[in-house]
Amino acid sequence: MTGKTKAFLVIFAVAASVALMPHDLWAQGIKERMKNRLPKIVQMKEKGIIGENNSGYLAYVSDRKPNEDVVENENRDRRKIYAYIADKQGTTLEKVEKLRAKQIARNAEPGDYLQKPDGTWYRK
Repeated sequence: MTGKTKAFLVIFAVAASVALMPHDLWAQGIKERMKNRLPKIVQMKEKGIIGENNSGYLAYVSDRKPNEDVVENENRDRRKIYAYIADKQGTTLEKVEKLRAKQIARNAEPGDYLQKPDGTWYRK
């Protein structure tokens, strides 16, 4: 799969999930911020700099940490979405995070870094 195809699929998946985002989260600008960060996130994933951790957030897979603001801001917005879902579903943030991590792992592209429950990293 080419980098452009992979980027399109990731953008499509995020856009689909963000499209279902409730209005109050849209009002916070989360949708637009996530959309704007996505190309950089895809690039960092393709270079093997970041991966998806076992709690549904981005994490660095090595000591090299470029663009920390991108990762921190993405994780902050994801946490807001997860907290909203937890509240609406009457469950805990931790349960939503773990479920989202499993969904992300299932839908990850070959070559993406993912984190196992024990904290070790692997490439899909």
